[in-house]
Amino acid sequence: MAELPRVTETDFTERTGINFVASTVNSARCIWRETLERDIGIDGHIEYVTPEGFAPGRIVGAQVKSGESRFSSATEVDVPFSPEEKHRRYWAEYPLPVILVLHRPETKETIWVDARHHLRVHGLDATIRAPIANVLDEAGVLTCLTSDGPLPSGAFDPTTVLHSMAQKHEAAQGLCFLYLFAQGMTDIANAIYFSMDVVDEILDVVSATWTPPIWGVGPAEYKFIDEYVEFLVANDLARVDFGSWKQALVERQMVGKFIAPLTAKGRQVRDLIAAIDDELPPSGDPYARAVRERFVQMVYNPTGHDETASRQYRIEEVRLEIERRAG
Repeated sequence: MAELPRVTETDFTERTGINFVASTVNSARCIWRETLERDIGIDGHIEYVTPEGFAPGRIVGAQVKSGESRFSSATEVDVPFSPEEKHRRYWAEYPLPVILVLHRPETKETIWVDARHHLRVHGLDATIRAPIANVLDEAGVLTCLTSDGPLPSGAFDPTTVLHSMAQKHEAAQGLCFLYLFAQGMTDIANAIYFSMDVVDEILDVVSATWTPPIWGVGPAEYKFIDEYVEFLVANDLARVDFGSWKQALVERQMVGKFIAPLTAKGRQVRDLIAAIDDELPPSGDPYARAVRERFVQMVYNPTGHDETASRQYRIEEVRLEIERRAG
């Protein structure tokens, strides 16, 4: 008798994990979309749905690994996982966060980690470590969806958003999101720029009326900056690469910088600021506009030395060496 197709126990074990994730995502009132075509490293996607039933477009990829053997090297803190080489590169370069889910069928213990972020920060050769505390339950589904930034609100009212932006954060020396948003306009006010120099310039101006006119940057200001970037993402005001923003903090312990295009919502807020400005009495100063493009450029010669020339000569030497090595 010819041998029949065989289904292994591993097939059922892996299916158990995927079914558990699908059920948990559904219980969290989000959407699970399984990969129906050939699975090359992503079992499916999780899409966020707001409590009001809106789908604002927040999606993460997910890869599920199920079985007791996945937990054989577990510690009290985390569970190590070493993916195949092809998956390491695929996950690191994936355009969405990749949530690696480890499922233990016997106990139903299920944990997760943002594999893409882990590989980008620690390198492609690093062992991925899923924290035991990262439980994939209903709350965990919502938490993993924040891997690409705070969960979007869904409904959008530019007047309400602008009112929130105008509120001063007294703990951060009276800074507000409106200051950073309006002062960061660039690219004909179609993009927003941020770096610490924007904060420094604003504090230089607003502190002029203080007694004494002294300011500094500490934990409260850094917290305010993080909240500002999270606000941009949560309200979909600009296309901020939130993963890169997090990486600057984790990998380099630095405040990141970016130029991000405004979204349609961001442009609505920009236009509302400009409309309110138009209703105010003119100041007589052509530069005194709340929304005005600022130019951003690299500073090549801060020391007076012609750095451009020095670097260009060296770059040319490198180019010639590349050609020489290529034969």
